[in-house]
Amino acid sequence: MDNQNSGNIFKAYSLEITILVAALLVSSTMFVSFGSLSSTNAAILSRLSAGPTTGAVVAGTNPAGGTADVQGAQGAGQLQNIKVDIGDSPTTGSANAPVTIIEFEDPSCPFCAAAHGKNQQVIDYLKQRDPSWQAPMPQVKADYVASGKVKLVYKFFPGHGKGEDAMKILWCSNEQGKFWDLLEDMYASQSLMEAGNLAGLKAVATSKGVDSAALETCLASGKYNSRLQSETAQGSAARISGTPGFVVNGKLVEGAVSYPEMKQAIDAALAG
Repeated sequence: MDNQNSGNIFKAYSLEITILVAALLVSSTMFVSFGSLSSTNAAILSRLSAGPTTGAVVAGTNPAGGTADVQGAQGAGQLQNIKVDIGDSPTTGSANAPVTIIEFEDPSCPFCAAAHGKNQQVIDYLKQRDPSWQAPMPQVKADYVASGKVKLVYKFFPGHGKGEDAMKILWCSNEQGKFWDLLEDMYASQSLMEAGNLAGLKAVATSKGVDSAALETCLASGKYNSRLQSETAQGSAARISGTPGFVVNGKLVEGAVSYPEMKQAIDAALAG
């Protein structure tokens, strides 16, 4: 074998070794970054790290619904003039508010929780991507709902696929006027949804003052079972492709966008 061929073979082996070492380093970094997360968050964030950094549909798909969680930075206004029947959905804010935001969310969706200021692991991820990121919904409530400018409407869409029991508990709690009191606590209890811990979710509800007997009667009736499917159909008709998805006076805002972006959409609706 001549010296030139030997040199080429050596270079090829060196390149392979370099690639292997780099791959091992990346794998090691991923383990350190996500090893302490919950299994759900770890799966979602590890897939995100390997994919596009913006506008990505990510983990947590619901095979029945064919939908997925959506990370932030999708943005506002891909579709306009979307009409959604509010019906008797849970609402908060002035009935005469000039702006209505319809939230299509899944209680088990990590990015929905982040949008509401819960699930710190996902919030940290979003802040790593954009240090200026702020959870939109707490600020929307403080700046716009409290002042009578915005009314919030909540509808179910199966973005992660393990929030159906929590959603039925929320609807039953709405009959007792406890929906909005309970919503944030449910987002903080996603580990119970992941574990299928129905008793734990009921305990979260009763801790917020929901009457236990009335809750059990409501759940046993199955009255909201079909609503899961009907609101999913509404979301699909509104072109919701993942959660969270917001319809701001008929204009679609996709993903766990930062508060300034949501504010921009609201201010545009107020001006229009």
